[in-house]
This record gives sequence, structure tokens and C-alpha cells, in this order.
Amino acid sequence: MRPISASDGLVLVQIIEGSAELVRVRIEDRATRQLTETPQREESWPYWSSIAQRLVFQVRREAGESDLVVWSEEHGERPLGTTAAREERWPAWAPRSAKLAYAFRGGDLPAGVAVGDFRSGSQEVLARSGDVDVFLRPSWAPAGDRLVAQRRLASGAGSRLWLLRSGAPPKQLSQGASWFEFKPHFTRDARYIVFSRRRAGGGTGQIARLTLDSGERVQLAASAGASDHSARPSPTRDEIAFVSTRSGRPQIHLTGIDGENAQRLAEIDGAAFGPRWSPDGECIAMTVAPPGTAEPRLADQASLASSRVVVVDRAGVVLLDVPGVMPDWMPPWH
Repeated sequence: MRPISASDGLVLVQIIEGSAELVRVRIEDRATRQLTETPQREESWPYWSSIAQRLVFQVRREAGESDLVVWSEEHGERPLGTTAAREERWPAWAPRSAKLAYAFRGGDLPAGVAVGDFRSGSQEVLARSGDVDVFLRPSWAPAGDRLVAQRRLASGAGSRLWLLRSGAPPKQLSQGASWFEFKPHFTRDARYIVFSRRRAGGGTGQIARLTLDSGERVQLAASAGASDHSARPSPTRDEIAFVSTRSGRPQIHLTGIDGENAQRLAEIDGAAFGPRWSPDGECIAMTVAPPGTAEPRLADQASLASSRVVVVDRAGVVLLDVPGVMPDWMPPWH
């Protein structure tokens, strides 16, 4: 019998009795199991690590602070840190070790990106910033030796990409002021960084590829009049899933690493956002907002409650369609 893997299940956010809670879903029979029951706080953005055997998620309480909580089957949940004055966001698990990168602001340091090692218990700050030019969305290279992160400009208008690694100063990957760059991810061979961008003066979104060796930037899968964003390289193939409006509303499309032959993955009823590949690269989970509505927002509980999580395979066959938002891949319960 094939061992159960993270590609067999999901963890996601559902609105239950007016509260944002975490729910686990089994793909095979669509069974669900509630993981949290916490009306005193709101959960969001869960991420699972098969290496660390832990789940991390963001919580927001009535006071408004945002902190990260770590959960394991063995130990239950605990806060990532006890720094009451510090806010933690954008967690990202290392692909080959029990390490967690996250962005923070407040506390003893104004803001930055840190990495916590769950084996040794150590914490390392990889980059520091001010209160305005904060780092967002750190993402690991496949080997776990470095990260790429988005960083706001000090003016607050736009952002740039930065390369971060232990023991080295942060490296800015671009200098020009003409682009707003965000949501970066390494390709599986770490040769490229794929990211979203739009011109600082406005306009439609694009997906782009940065070659790390040369610094060359090129637009991928261009389509006149379409807005493209949220590109996610496959963990197992040289292809990219991304969101595009070229079919009239936001839908998930696939393209090669060169941006050629972009095709819609499936016709989903509603506006699709946030593609997340399964670890085996065979399926994609996405959040889908009702037709005619915008992308769900954390502050709009009504839109969260009316959204769905849809899973499709690489042939476009729908395997799962359940209420919820913000899915990540997590092994189902035994």
C-alpha cells in the first residue's frame, strides 16, 4: 500500500459559526475534520512541513496583533515566540530541514526576516529593515540554502526582490524604480526566480522570470490586455501555474518555464486565485471566489465564507470542491 503523503490531503480555512477556523480535508473521500475551535481568534495562512512534522499558521486576536502559532500532532500548539510587541507574518518552511523563515516587525528590532531551527532551537535574523521598508513573502530555494523575499521601498510605493542567506548581507536583485515586484518563487533547479510585477504607474499585471546568473528579466506568457499574477513553479516539472484574466475572469493557467504555450488548466466556476502545487506536482489547489466578486480579503468575512477551495489534477479534472480559502497540502489523518 502506498504511504500517505501530503499530496493526499489539505489544510484550509473555513468560516465556522462566524469564526475563521482550520479544517483538514481528505482528497480521496472528501471527508473533513476541524483542527481548531477558537472563536476568540481568527486563523489564516496555514502551512505544513513534512520534514518538521509541524503546521504553522497566523492568528489574529481581537486586539489586532498578528502572531504565528506552531502545531504538531505530538505537542499540540504553541506560539512561535513570546515577544508580545512583535508581529510575525509570511511563514515559509525550508524544503529539506526543520527550519521556518518568517517576516517580523516590532519588538527589539524594527523589522526583518528571521529563520527558526526546530532541531536546535536557534533563531537567526537574516535581514533587518525599517518600519516602512519591511520584508514580505520569503520563499526558499529548493536546496534550502537561501531565500528570496519581497521588500517594500522606503517610500512605501512599490517593492523590490532581495536574496537572503545565512552569514551574508542581503543582496538587492534590482535597482530600477519602474516596476513593482512581488510574490517571488525559485524554480525547481534554482536557476530562475519567477515573480509577479506591474509598472509603478499602474497597468495590468505580468509574470516574469529573473535569471540569477545574468540578472536578465523577461516577461512570460504575455497576452494583450490580460492581467497575470501569482506564478508558482512546479516542484517536479519545468512548468508554471499562474492566474490570468485572458479568458475573461481570473483562472489558473499553465505554461512552460520559457513562457511558451500557456493554456487554461480548467474552466472553474468563479474567480480562481493562489495556485498551490501538491508536493508530487500532480495537482493544484486554489481558492475560488464566487462569480462576479473580487479576490477574498481577510477583513471581509462574508467573502471568505462564500469562497471555495478547488483541487484539479494536471488534466483539469476537478478532484475536490469544498467551502474554504487559503489551502495548503497536508497529510490526512489516519
